[in-house]
Amino acid sequence: MIPAQAPVAQQPSWQLAAQRRASFGTLLAVEVRKMTATVADKILVIAGPLVLLMADLLFLSGSSQTLTTEDQLTPVFASIRIAPVLMNVVLVKLIAAEWHYRSAQPTLLAQPSRLRYVLAQATVAAATWLVIFGLQALLVFGHFRHRLDTLGVDFLLAYRPGAMVAAVALGTFAVTLAAVTIGWLIPNTAGAITAYLLVLLVFLFLQTGNDLAGWLDPVEAARQLSSIAEHGPLALATSLLLWLGLAGSGIRQAGTREAA
Repeated sequence: MIPAQAPVAQQPSWQLAAQRRASFGTLLAVEVRKMTATVADKILVIAGPLVLLMADLLFLSGSSQTLTTEDQLTPVFASIRIAPVLMNVVLVKLIAAEWHYRSAQPTLLAQPSRLRYVLAQATVAAATWLVIFGLQALLVFGHFRHRLDTLGVDFLLAYRPGAMVAAVALGTFAVTLAAVTIGWLIPNTAGAITAYLLVLLVFLFLQTGNDLAGWLDPVEAARQLSSIAEHGPLALATSLLLWLGLAGSGIRQAGTREAA
């Protein structure tokens, strides 16, 4: 007589779901929820674009003295550095706080791939950059142009529209990349935000109206594209190597850092 086999216990649905690898869309949704997790986070996210608009309106108010291309590009690059500060602080806070408060643990338990985790953060940062670039380009080529037309000053950036739009895109991207890189490198919320603000203010002081630190400036590529940089290809190479190297180092650290 063949003994009856014991019935195989079925795993509960929650356990089966937990064993599945989380989709990339799920990772993105998790990062967005972390960005707006608290009331303070929601206020920062909402205030970021408003601060960008107000800062741009201040910097790009126009003047009868903006008679040269460099005169007109100076407030543009100042606004590129300063206007998106709150939106980039949100990104720094999102990335650094993942390790500071150990909120990376549940994400890595749901899917252990560090590369997908970093890619999800980079995707959120890229979406934020697109918003920054869109608003910045709209205000430079809309509001700023209208203000100069009102003052009877020729809008010189319109003579090279492709290069100027590319310079705004590259400049805003470089500032966002610097913020994300600092977030990856410094796993401490307050420390990362402080470092980002210091970098922002130092280069704003050194590079607005002058070109004293083009060798290290994250926005050097955009400045050279717009033809207002005083340094040549060597400064471009050193700034690119510096910030791309730091970004690579930050990604490597995020891929190996202990989450416990």
